[in-house]
Amino acid sequence: MRQPERAFRRTPKRRTRIRRASRVVACLIAAIVTASVCDGVLAEDAKKDSGPNDKPSFLIIAPRNLAPSLEAFVAFRAREFDTRVEILEEAINGEPGIDDAERLKHHLFDAWRGGSAGYVLLVGDADVLPVRYMCLDRITPEAFDYSFYPCDLYYADLAKADGTFDDWNAQKGETPENEAVAFTPAGTSFHARYFGEVRGEKNKADPINFDGVDYRPEIALSRWPVSTPEEVQTVAAKTIAYEDSLAKRTAPSAAFIAVGGWIENRPSMDEWASMLAAPWSIEKRYWGGDAATQPTEAAIVDLLNKGTRLVVHSGHGNDDCWDQCIGTWSLGKIHNAGATAVMISAGCSTARFATLPPYEPYTDWQGCEHAGTNAGQVFKIPPPAPACYQRGRYNPTGLGEQLLRRGPDGAAAYIGCNTGSQPAGMSLARGFVRAIATRSQKHEPARLGDCWSDAIREYYDAEGLATIKPDSGWYPPSIFFQGMKFMVFGDPTLRIR
Repeated sequence: MRQPERAFRRTPKRRTRIRRASRVVACLIAAIVTASVCDGVLAEDAKKDSGPNDKPSFLIIAPRNLAPSLEAFVAFRAREFDTRVEILEEAINGEPGIDDAERLKHHLFDAWRGGSAGYVLLVGDADVLPVRYMCLDRITPEAFDYSFYPCDLYYADLAKADGTFDDWNAQKGETPENEAVAFTPAGTSFHARYFGEVRGEKNKADPINFDGVDYRPEIALSRWPVSTPEEVQTVAAKTIAYEDSLAKRTAPSAAFIAVGGWIENRPSMDEWASMLAAPWSIEKRYWGGDAATQPTEAAIVDLLNKGTRLVVHSGHGNDDCWDQCIGTWSLGKIHNAGATAVMISAGCSTARFATLPPYEPYTDWQGCEHAGTNAGQVFKIPPPAPACYQRGRYNPTGLGEQLLRRGPDGAAAYIGCNTGSQPAGMSLARGFVRAIATRSQKHEPARLGDCWSDAIREYYDAEGLATIKPDSGWYPPSIFFQGMKFMVFGDPTLRIR
């Protein structure tokens, strides 16, 4: 069994800084050397071709076997950005942390402090590039009242307010006498592997932000949920084609899709649509109207096939569909190659990314497999934290992933929730649309990663996350971790306007 690597915590601070700096330098050198033999996908080549140093920095992290497939994409992005690829295995080598997810975050933190990680693209699904799970004290007796959800915000929120590293794990100390110890070394707490803990559903006396996370992103980060070189090439080609098409699609178009059966979402969608001033053209497909404007599958497919640039959805969702609208079964009907869309949904589960422990089967941090509570497993003590890689049957897919990576049609980017969403998700979608509008009005590029970072910051302020407290119900913690369970699939430098 692999034990956590904790020796660095006992090293004197000054020696740690020296050793860590040496590791970082060695890591960067190794990444450049390694990339040089990857069929021309070179970190150094990207720098040489990037031109002036005042270009925005764009860091791409990819596993060794996927990096060669990025060659054309790196060359394309180097026109506008100081672009470089780093090999995942080399980037995390020598970094501190109890697992690869924490090591990767340390590496991103150092790159951000060095001014080389304004935009970051993680190339890899949950089976090949680390995923961090956050934790909620969701009341489910069979799960010992804990649940875990994938959270890429962990990688984007690198620092505390004072600029120091935010490990999202303030409550990793020794086990209190009244807490059961589960799957952790003697003298440590299960909290040491519960990152980004949110409380308030069961534990009313604790702060909702139990791990004291800063929440607000320092970098514009997103992910390509891909596992094979072929999928990388597909998404890269689709991204390039989308960018090339913008010159032809001079008048940007947006579609707002309000589906019934969830909440009264039409006034909100009207408000969001009004934010996008000319030259945006707006289409609306709302429930309750006449037959010609209903949000049917045929209507959504038609909007996509016409080259609609931005598609915003609210309504129920599932892993494989927008309820009463499109689903994975609709993908063969979408023919918008070269003019794909940026899509965002406030509904449940449409950006399904990885298994949801401990309800679903999963691999824990020690490599042990669990059937999950849905299959009858009952946890008598806190469930062991998930591993930061989930492979095979523990890596399910969903609508958002398939829209992005299945072929040249569909979406150039997709934002959605990886599990159940609540009405608070509407605030995130509003913030995203507002960011597009605001940046457009300022004549600034409205890029995917920037707009999502703006949306998260607006959400943090608008929903009062700094001061939110538990009540007698379950909703306040749900408000808090809403932004933590949304995924951004796509290139963070992708222009929306």
